[in-house]
Amino acid sequence: MKVKATNKYKELSIQDNELGRILEEGEVFEVTKERFDVLNGNNQYKEVFVEEIKEIVETATVKAKSEKAVKKLVRKTK
Repeated sequence: MKVKATNKYKELSIQDNELGRILEEGEVFEVTKERFDVLNGNNQYKEVFVEEIKEIVETATVKAKSEKAVKKLVRKTK
């Protein structure tokens, strides 16, 4: 899942264990669900280090336009 770093890394001067550096606020990176749980408050600091980025999937619907041809019969009278 994609996450965005909060300012807690800089505020507490803590390096990310997997990336090995202090992340800037707003940096986007991928984590597993288990790693997300740790970075989202289930850690020794009880701080939230990331925000989940929710992806919006848009679907397009197409309405079919149908035209009905109407044939007119004209009868000639004599």
